[in-house]
Amino acid sequence: MNRYAFPLSCFGLTDVGHVRTNNEDVFLNLHEYGFFALADGMGGHNAGEVAAKEAVRFVCASIEELFASAEREWNIFDLSSFNKLCIENANSWVHHLGKKKKDYSGMGTTLCTLLFHEHSLIYGHVGDSRIYRFREGLLDQLTLDHSLTNQMIEKGQVSKEKSQTLPYNNILTRAIGTQMDVEAEIHIAPVNPHDIYLMCSDGLTDQVSDEEIAKILKNSKNIKSATTQLVERAKEQGGLDNVTVVIVKTDDENIPR
Repeated sequence: MNRYAFPLSCFGLTDVGHVRTNNEDVFLNLHEYGFFALADGMGGHNAGEVAAKEAVRFVCASIEELFASAEREWNIFDLSSFNKLCIENANSWVHHLGKKKKDYSGMGTTLCTLLFHEHSLIYGHVGDSRIYRFREGLLDQLTLDHSLTNQMIEKGQVSKEKSQTLPYNNILTRAIGTQMDVEAEIHIAPVNPHDIYLMCSDGLTDQVSDEEIAKILKNSKNIKSATTQLVERAKEQGGLDNVTVVIVKTDDENIPR
């Protein structure tokens, strides 16, 4: 069993949007283990949906197996390494499926995960699905999109301001399943009571600014209301893609579980 110091409340919502005919976003909450995963699939013949479902299923099954069977006490660094391995093994599995069936050829997905442990959070991602932290009225983007645009910004080839108008703004430099190997990005951060963590697909962030996300989080009466408002706002702004939002909130400290 995983131990985390703060009680967690969570709520997730996904919507197909106004343009797409099927929803290739997938999320799963393993509340009892303090683990949350979200994926945004890509590929024809519904293959993106398959990639997203398989990636989320794989990492969640790995976490369940770890905590259900392990008798030892895990430290944060071992769990961080395990989480990284989970994501990278999910990549191998999705890539294998893509090679195995013609209709799934080239399919891929983004993937981001949260794992709470004691007073810390392990967060990981591949692709451009994002993780934010809302703490004491301030919104911080914890993940950096694995995109061609960000790669160009880091190399000084384009400014952040001008990058918003680039025609290839959503081209990914890393994804789950499109290559045999991928490096998952993993970080550890301290957790405070009353933190709000938001995971989302780009169906939200392409339509709703960080400033508006922060305003909705600040003014919503609870996380269910915030999640619903964010999804509806993305649809009001066009709903050009599937939109998925998962919010996890930490409450006052209690006896570690």
